[in-house]
Amino acid sequence: MENGDDNDAAQPSPAVNRWTVGLTCAAIVATGYLIAWLVHEPEPSEPTTRAENSYVTPPVTFPVQIPGCDVVEPPREGQTFGIVHSVTYEYDNPSYPWFSAPKAGAMTQALQDGLPGDVEIAFAPVTRSLVFQPILGDATQNKGFGGWTSANATLLRGDREGALSVTVRQATKPIPPCVAGELDERRHLPDGTIVDTDDTWYEINGVRTLTRDATAYLPDGSVAHANATDQPAEGSGRPRAVPLAIDELVALVTDPELRISAPVPPGTSSPPEVCLPFSKSGAVIDQAQARRWDAVLAQIPLDGVTLDRPLGTLLQGERDGGVCQAVQVTTPGRQSRLAIVISTEQPLPQEPDTSSYGGATRRLPDGTVVETHEERSAALASTPRTDRTVTVTRPSGTQIEISFADAPAELLPLALLEEIALNPGLDVS
Repeated sequence: MENGDDNDAAQPSPAVNRWTVGLTCAAIVATGYLIAWLVHEPEPSEPTTRAENSYVTPPVTFPVQIPGCDVVEPPREGQTFGIVHSVTYEYDNPSYPWFSAPKAGAMTQALQDGLPGDVEIAFAPVTRSLVFQPILGDATQNKGFGGWTSANATLLRGDREGALSVTVRQATKPIPPCVAGELDERRHLPDGTIVDTDDTWYEINGVRTLTRDATAYLPDGSVAHANATDQPAEGSGRPRAVPLAIDELVALVTDPELRISAPVPPGTSSPPEVCLPFSKSGAVIDQAQARRWDAVLAQIPLDGVTLDRPLGTLLQGERDGGVCQAVQVTTPGRQSRLAIVISTEQPLPQEPDTSSYGGATRRLPDGTVVETHEERSAALASTPRTDRTVTVTRPSGTQIEISFADAPAELLPLALLEEIALNPGLDVS
């Protein structure tokens, strides 16, 4: 530009030239939330060294033109926002009648099917396998936390990996204005959908993370947001890269099957259940070994048993140390839960010949220890129930635990559960 004043106006102002943010994390154990606040601190007039626990984002130019925006507002200062992680596993929340376990299952399938063909979801627990999780909170009470369902995963593309997080919620406010520093483009689609995109980075303690975002404001009131970063899984050792391009993120958030108004196809299963939520000692089991066990489980005949999904999709436990799968067993008037947990490097029980109430332990000739437990409820006022557990510990240290909760008396007796757990294909290979 020829005008010097115009040149000055186009440069970032001192107030937005650099953002230094204090990062504070607080775990609220009682409710299972992890909340991180990022608070903007204006740049001091005198140069200072970067503070420990600092959060830095790119300089923001204002005024600026953003494609698709008629008006661009100045950058916001003094913002506080939260990140919430749920460890709650119930899908029934009356505050969000549009959402349910089958709805989460349909959305999960659509999201996973929408990934590019050369992208793979990394082997991980259910909550990090791009599965939509329950919605937190009460819509009439929440203070800005909760209100959405989220699906997260580490994605592999070629020899590189990064992370993807997708959230879906029902809009409670109008579409926000265009704000400098918060988006690169606003797209207006023919059906009335508006999509904001952003390709940027941030630094925490001097470590830079690349990040791409797409947020869709859909005609039915849905808001779908996708965030991809080059943040690898801890200890993966793979080169890092943002796994999805902006246009690929836009395709995900505008998928009609992710809208809150999208009907759930008849017969849609609920998402996979969380299993093995607590720490269990033993080695971390890799995907190759889990897939060998999957092939064995998939061939086990369970005549007369109706499962919500086939056996043979083991995933890591939420706290490592084993792999597991939980399925729902449907019988007239009852929903039971069958769970299989396999871990390694487990010690053999020291006293295998003792018995306890409802249980028994014995040692086989090859040294394998078999523990069985069956407990029937004595409540006369309720439907009688039986809980059965079989635990087989091999001399190799492989341990297979099969539990059947709220089991019908005639279905999957202890002898059959024991036969499954003793399948030689479930030992370490």
